[in-house]
Amino acid sequence: MTDHPGNYYESRLEELRQKSVGLEQNETRLSWIRVLIFCAFIVAAVYFANVREIQLMILSVLLFVPVFGWIIQKHNKFKFALAQHQFLVAINENELKRVSGKFSDLDDGIEYLDTHHSYAPDLDLFGSNSLYQLLVRSKLSGTREIIKNWLLAKSSKPEIEERQQAVQELSEDTSWRQNLTAYGYHGDQRNAQYTNVVVSLVQWIDENLRLIDNSFWRIMRYLMPTISVSILFGINILGWPYQWIYLPILINLGLLSVIFKPLMEVTNEFGNISSFLKGYEKVITEIEQKNFQSPLLQKLHKQLRTDEDSASNAIKSLRRILMFLLSRANVLYLPFNVLFLLDVNWLSMAISWKKKNISQVEKWFDAVHQIDALSDISSYSFSNPHFCYPKISTENHLLIVKEMGHPLIKPEQRICNDFSLSGIGKLGLVTGSNMSGKSTFLRTIGVNLVLAQMGAPVCAKKFECSLVQVFTSMRTQDNLEENVSSFYAELQRLKNLLDLLKKDEPIFYMLDEILKGTNSEDRHKGALSLIDQLINENCRGLISTHDIQLSSLAQEHANIQNMSFNSTIINDEIKFDYKLSFEPCNSFNASKLMEKMGIIKK
Repeated sequence: MTDHPGNYYESRLEELRQKSVGLEQNETRLSWIRVLIFCAFIVAAVYFANVREIQLMILSVLLFVPVFGWIIQKHNKFKFALAQHQFLVAINENELKRVSGKFSDLDDGIEYLDTHHSYAPDLDLFGSNSLYQLLVRSKLSGTREIIKNWLLAKSSKPEIEERQQAVQELSEDTSWRQNLTAYGYHGDQRNAQYTNVVVSLVQWIDENLRLIDNSFWRIMRYLMPTISVSILFGINILGWPYQWIYLPILINLGLLSVIFKPLMEVTNEFGNISSFLKGYEKVITEIEQKNFQSPLLQKLHKQLRTDEDSASNAIKSLRRILMFLLSRANVLYLPFNVLFLLDVNWLSMAISWKKKNISQVEKWFDAVHQIDALSDISSYSFSNPHFCYPKISTENHLLIVKEMGHPLIKPEQRICNDFSLSGIGKLGLVTGSNMSGKSTFLRTIGVNLVLAQMGAPVCAKKFECSLVQVFTSMRTQDNLEENVSSFYAELQRLKNLLDLLKKDEPIFYMLDEILKGTNSEDRHKGALSLIDQLINENCRGLISTHDIQLSSLAQEHANIQNMSFNSTIINDEIKFDYKLSFEPCNSFNASKLMEKMGIIKK
């Protein structure tokens, strides 16, 4: 690894762009060869038909099909490789954006934001400049769902430690991780119908193909093609009248009409699934061929084995079946279909595939998405080599950190602080002047707790914590539609905290500028009552406030600890150092800020 992750990504980008040029040339060359061979076949077929050389026309077809199929296969291989390299280029470009703190073009996961969640709305988990953008690389919707779930709920200590081991292992192989991610880019992964694509497809097969899952169709699948071949042999070798061929064609058309509707449904519903499954197949192959050391990765790796074969081969078989089914509009497919019942053959194979694999499909994709999610977190770890893996303590109500910063702030702008708050009922009372960093500090603690409790590295030199339910009240807003003022919205939020305390699980809360929507006297009284209640409950946390009078509570209650952020005025300019001080605030700047905005002080 180079000194800085950005250097690695820039070097890899240059290499990938050079390879893409060569692949693009090969893909273009094969495209022209494909067109020329097709045109040559059409000319030959028309010529032989005009001169009544039926046998030569059939021979040209028999020669053309395998040759053209081989060219298509070769072309698709180069096309896929070119797309893979283009995706790898995009992945490294996005990594450079993350390293430089530019998140605007990255997927933000805003669809996952629940405004009523206990901490998601306040900690920038989703949306613009969010933790989701920092963590998520994958386009697989199942992977995104897993990371979303890990962000929104704490995991157990064993789960966290297993994930940490897995993340550390995967972070050592960037090339493998990026290939895995790039394979997931193929197809339209963000389309809602592909959320559980193979599960949905297997369900569709089960519901729509029962009508041909019987002995009659199994007999017809082999009988009618045999009759067609026999009649063609008779016409060309024995001199039978050519009209005999109409017999199997008419029977086959009747049979095909029965399955026409479900075939149109699968075409409409899963029209783009072939390239999507190709990506999944490659993702699974990458995982199957990797030798894992950590227990979690080994366990997930075993889930991809079947009783007889590998999951990648099973997906490959399904993809090929669907590829032929979805190629029914091809001009060459129709004559072969009416003669040999190709549709019935592929649908029967789909039914057999379902019977063989239905019990294992869900566990395959659970394993794939979990490993892919761990890979994403490993990429985040690789891009932030100075972040540490937190230690999860068995003690209750423990938090000790060294040089902790906010992971979404650019490294050159990030200010880190040491901090500790341990013991039941402990409350950190954070006072400070405007814009001094109180809110950012609360979010810094919250975001790192979320990262720690999902198994990811945190933005700190040292981080030790016990498992807690995180709760925040920071961005309460009014709601005109529901006739709710910002003050009432905050009260509702605080009530949620009090209700959560009744569950008697350890809680770490962060309350920013409490009761800011009312007058100073009521705010002070309300804050006193709330603080008195919180320091006697199974919780601990931070409350930021401008009410400096509350600082005196630390002299009365051992559970209350004063903290502050201060500013200084130098040469008529307000200066902030954003460093945490363990004492009440001793500097305020509201008057100076108003003065600088043109509000004249009298």
